[in-house]
Amino acid sequence: MNKRSREILSEIIKKSEYEQSLSMDDMVERFKVSSRTIRNDLVQINDFLKKNELSEINLGKQGEIVAGKDVEKATTFLKEDNLYSYKMSKDERRMFMIILLTCENTYRTLADIADIMVVSRSTIIHDLDKVKGYFKEHQLYLMSHANKGLLLEGEEEKKRKLLFQMIGKENTIFRESPMFYHLIGSLKDEKRIDADDVETMEKIINMSEHSYGRFLTDTSFSSLKYFLLLSLYRIRLGEFVTTKKEEKNSKYEMAEGILNQLGTYSQIKVANAEIEFLSNILNEIRYIKKTTSNNQIVKMQVITRNFIGRVSKDLGILLQGDYIFYENLINHLESMFETAIEDNSMSFVVTGVLKKYPKVRKIVAKNANVIEQYIGRKLSSVEISYIVVHICAAIERNKNERASYSVVIVCNGGIGTSQLLLARLKKYFHFRVVNIIPAHDLQNVDLEDVDIVISTVAIQNAKVDYIQVNPLLNDEDCIRVGEKLATIQVDEQNIGLPDEKQIQATQAMEDIKDVLEEELDAVKTVQKIQDTVKRFFNQKGELELIHLLPKEAITLDVPCKDWRDAIRKSAQYLLENGQIEKQYIDAMIQNVEQNGPYIVVAPGFALPHEELNAGAKKVGLSLIRLKKPVDFGKETFDPVEWVCCLSAINKETHLKAMFHLVNLFHNKKFREDIRTKTSSKQIYDTIKLYEYEMR
Repeated sequence: MNKRSREILSEIIKKSEYEQSLSMDDMVERFKVSSRTIRNDLVQINDFLKKNELSEINLGKQGEIVAGKDVEKATTFLKEDNLYSYKMSKDERRMFMIILLTCENTYRTLADIADIMVVSRSTIIHDLDKVKGYFKEHQLYLMSHANKGLLLEGEEEKKRKLLFQMIGKENTIFRESPMFYHLIGSLKDEKRIDADDVETMEKIINMSEHSYGRFLTDTSFSSLKYFLLLSLYRIRLGEFVTTKKEEKNSKYEMAEGILNQLGTYSQIKVANAEIEFLSNILNEIRYIKKTTSNNQIVKMQVITRNFIGRVSKDLGILLQGDYIFYENLINHLESMFETAIEDNSMSFVVTGVLKKYPKVRKIVAKNANVIEQYIGRKLSSVEISYIVVHICAAIERNKNERASYSVVIVCNGGIGTSQLLLARLKKYFHFRVVNIIPAHDLQNVDLEDVDIVISTVAIQNAKVDYIQVNPLLNDEDCIRVGEKLATIQVDEQNIGLPDEKQIQATQAMEDIKDVLEEELDAVKTVQKIQDTVKRFFNQKGELELIHLLPKEAITLDVPCKDWRDAIRKSAQYLLENGQIEKQYIDAMIQNVEQNGPYIVVAPGFALPHEELNAGAKKVGLSLIRLKKPVDFGKETFDPVEWVCCLSAINKETHLKAMFHLVNLFHNKKFREDIRTKTSSKQIYDTIKLYEYEMR
C-alpha cells in the first residue's frame, strides 16, 4: 500500500473502534484528492486485507465506508508491514533521523541508525550535514564521538518543541501509525513506550476532550497523541521541561488534567513547567469546537442543577448532593449542546441500561424540556439515552456509598494502567484493594475474602466471576460495577476499616510535619503547606464556598421593592469591590426578562448571574437577605428571601461553591438556621459549618 492508503486504513480502524462513521467525502476533503483516487486506495486496502485473511471494505449508501467487524485486527499487520516494504524519501529519512536522535539521551552509532532505517551507512553520512544544520537552527547541537556515535545536546524545552514541530508537519511521516510504531520500537532504553501506553494515551486525550469541552480535529488528535507519547518517553528517561514562566493560558486546566492522568498512569510527578509547556502546545493545535469558551456556561450549569433536582424528585432518590455526577453531567451536556448527536447507533451497554431502567428513561424524557428550553431544540432519543446512562451511573454509585468492599484488580498493562484504574475506582466507590495482579497469576490468588474482581482485560478460561472495565472507568462501567456490588453481601469487617478521608488527613499531617522539619525560608514553608492542604481538599482550581463568600459579602435585611431591585442590591458588594462592571447588573436583569426566573433555584433563593463576557472581572459571590421577600415569578419557590449574585470568569472556579450553595438552600434545616441569625458573621459561620459537613 502507498502512504495515503495506510493512513486511510488507520483512520478506518480508529473510527470502527469508536463506532463512528467515515465517508468517501471525508477522505476526499482530508487528502485533497479526487474520489476516484480514494476508490483506488480502497482497492489497495482490500488487497492488503484479503492477503491477511480479513474482511474487505465496502461502500454503503451516500459513500459511507463500511468495514468488517475484524478490521481492527489489521493494526497488527500494519505494524509488521513497516519500513521493509516502504521506501522513505530523502526528506522523510531526515525527519525520521531527527526525531530518533531527539528522543534519545544516549549515543547512537551510524551503523545502528542505518539498520533501523534500512539504508546504507553512507546514506546516513550523506544526510548528516543537513540534519546537523536543522538541529543548529533550533539551538540544538549534534555531538559526534569517535567510539560512541551521535548524541544531541541542548535544552529539553527546545527538544520538545522540535518533536512537536516534526510530528505536526503537514507532510510528517509519523502520521502513519506503522512508521511511529517502528520509531518507538527502535528506541534504545527499556523505558520505551508500548501498545498499552498508546491505547491509554488515546483514552486520556478523548476523556479530556469531553471533560474540557475542546474537541480536536482528527489530525490534531493524532499529532497530540504521538507528541505526548514521545514526551512520556523523555520524562521516563528523567528529562523534564524546567522553564517556568508563571503564565496560565486558557488551555492550562486541560493540560493539567491530561498530565495529572498521565502522572497517575506512569507513577511520575508532573511539574508545573510541564503543564505550562503542554498548555502552549494545546494552544497551537486545531479544534473542531471549543465549548469551554461558551459564555453562557453558568446558565447551563444552573439549568443542569435544576434538571437534576426535578429528576431526583421524580425518582425519589437524592442525587443533588453528588458532585461527581453533577460535574460529569455538565461536561457531557456541554459537549452535546452545540451540535446534536447525529449518530443514531447505541452500544449494547446503553441499550441494556435503557431496558433495565425504563423508569429512569421515562423521567428523563419528562423533564427534558428543562434542557430543551436552554438549547432551543428537542433532544433526540439517543441524546436522552446517554443522559439516562449518566443518571444510572450516579444511582449505582450512590447505592454503594456507605459500604466498603474488598477488591482485586487484574491488569496486564503494567503498573501505570492499574494505578489509573485504582485512582478512578476510589473516586467513585469505597474500595479496599487487596491485590493488583496480572491475569496469568489469578489462579494463584486466594479470593475467599474478596468481594469483587475487576479486570482491564478479558480473562481466558476464567474460573472466577469478574467485571471487565476500561482503565478510565466510564459511566457504563460504573453501572455494571454498581449492579454487581448490589448482589454482594458486604463483609461487616470492612465497615470498621479507617475512612479513606481519615487516612488522607493523616498523610497530609505527616507531609506538613516533614515540611516544618526542612530548612526553608518562611515564604517557601507556607507555600509548601498550602500545596499540601490544597491536595488534601482536591481543589484543582475550584474554590470552596467560604472562600468565595466572605462575611463582608453578606448583608442582612436589605429593603427591595421588586425582583429587579433585589438583583441590583445583591450585586452592590461585587461592584464596589471591582469584581464586576456596572453593565453586568443590567445584563443580569435582561437575562431574567428574556429567559424567565430560572435563576430561582431553591425555596426562597435566587442566584442571578450572566455570561462570562458580560462584565465579570473576578470570581465572587455576594449574598443578601431581603427585609421583605419578593416574588420573582417562579411559583414553586416564591417568595424569594435570599439573593446571591454570582460573578464567574470561567467554567470551573466557582462550580463547587455554587453547587454547595444551591444544596444548602434546598436544606430546610439550613434555611431555618440562617433565618434566626442577626449578623453577617453568624451567617458565615453557619455556612462554614454546613459546607464542612457536605464535604
